[in-house]
Amino acid sequence: MLAIILFPAITFAQQVESTNKNTYFSNSLFLTLLVLILFLLIIIVGLSQVLKNISSGDYLSNKMMANKKEDPNTNTKLGSLVFLMFLGHQASAANIENGDWTVGGLDMSTFYFMLGVIGLELVVIIAMYFTFRNLLGSAKDLEALKGKVKSKTILEKINASIDIEEEKDILLDHDYDGIKELDNDLPPWWKYGFYVTIIIAVIYMINFHVSGTGDLQIAEYNKEVAKAKLEVAEYMKTAANNVDETNIKQLEGADVEEGKNLFVVNCAACHGKDGQGSVGPNLVDNYWLHGGSLVDVFKSIKYGWIDKGMKAWKDDFSPMQIAQISSFIRTIVGTNPTGAKAPQGDLYQEGEVPITDSVIVANDSMVVKKDTLK
Repeated sequence: MLAIILFPAITFAQQVESTNKNTYFSNSLFLTLLVLILFLLIIIVGLSQVLKNISSGDYLSNKMMANKKEDPNTNTKLGSLVFLMFLGHQASAANIENGDWTVGGLDMSTFYFMLGVIGLELVVIIAMYFTFRNLLGSAKDLEALKGKVKSKTILEKINASIDIEEEKDILLDHDYDGIKELDNDLPPWWKYGFYVTIIIAVIYMINFHVSGTGDLQIAEYNKEVAKAKLEVAEYMKTAANNVDETNIKQLEGADVEEGKNLFVVNCAACHGKDGQGSVGPNLVDNYWLHGGSLVDVFKSIKYGWIDKGMKAWKDDFSPMQIAQISSFIRTIVGTNPTGAKAPQGDLYQEGEVPITDSVIVANDSMVVKKDTLK
């Protein structure tokens, strides 16, 4: 049975490699079918254990032999079951050839193969049900059996507890100062739970370490970082115009290059192509008329200085473009190009507080103590 179940999976693995790297374990339909398969498998294993315990008695053993004699077609039924399993395999193989069809994101071969496994498990469970009926016999036989068997609580059943009257059957020869040891089995819930962890471990190993369809932590981290960078870039495209003098930051790379192009086209007439100065002051030394910080430069471009011939560019450039030009101007400070105009204004040193557009007055007085505008 295991070979028949695995054969379609081997055939499916020999298909042409998929162009995408999506793993089955990211598909909700696949996970649902897989959980159902494992759940039915646990039921089959549990029923098999119960069936084994029931059939261990002499009465039921004789009953089973009698049923076998009365039903000579057992092998025929088994052969029919195997034939149905092969039909499921052939349907799966046929669907592999037409793998363009998908159901819930799964290719048809995988979908029908998993349905076939679920159907097979249901057939096995139904067969075990009829086996129970054959072993227990008629209602009269069942009543007679109930009178001989002591009923157990649910807790005793899930722990496979042994009645104290039957402990002599599992008593070992070990005797330590009058303390004797019993050969108790592990509780079924613990044992089958352990089997489930083995199945999960095998699936995990195949998914992450054999087929490579799953990403290990470092690969998953790198993908998340790359995804986050794309999201940030996409956000910046829509949030670029939210830049102003309160949150401007020095830009780099392509933004500075774009700032240079804007400067050459729109600002070179007054400040020179390299910022050496012409009608307006040079922008390459540390002397500034209205402050030399990035914020000061941004404000000068945005609002202008009308009384000194500097227009406000806020209606011509977007906030992001003004930030690009400002960042470019900050990169040419100290370059000392040929023909640089003489310094104008006050010396600016990095770290100084940007100039504010306000005056400080005392106690509602009209007497100006200090004018911070220069």
